[in-house]
Amino acid sequence: MPTNIRHIAHAATALLICALLSACSAPQLGADSGKFQACPAAPHCVSSTENNSEKYIAPISVKSQDDWQRLQNLLLAMPRTELISRDTHYLHAVTSTAIIRYKDDVELLYTPSKNTVDVRSSSRIGYYDFEVNRQRIETLRSEFQRSK
Repeated sequence: MPTNIRHIAHAATALLICALLSACSAPQLGADSGKFQACPAAPHCVSSTENNSEKYIAPISVKSQDDWQRLQNLLLAMPRTELISRDTHYLHAVTSTAIIRYKDDVELLYTPSKNTVDVRSSSRIGYYDFEVNRQRIETLRSEFQRSK
């Protein structure tokens, strides 16, 4: 086999292995003591409980249980968004990207005593997200403000 073809075959095999390993890795989700899991090192995650200024995004202010319910409904009405789990103060949804259908995890955590909903949005694979996760949360915030 010619050297060029061998190099291409090795590169293709390495890419396939990386893709399979990425697809099988489970995202770190959920909240503990009022904080989400830390964002990964890659710049494809935003969270209102993140200390890293590049990954920080402000929580969403709510005034009531009705606001919390409305915010959940707005998130679930976003295109290609599917509810994964929900309880009294927590919601986990998955949003698929428009073209390639990559999956992004979106989490909301309601703290009634603070009248806030902490937010987290993170891509499952890839390195850069081109600010898609930040834009998603800001769109949700805007829709929530408009619907008051």
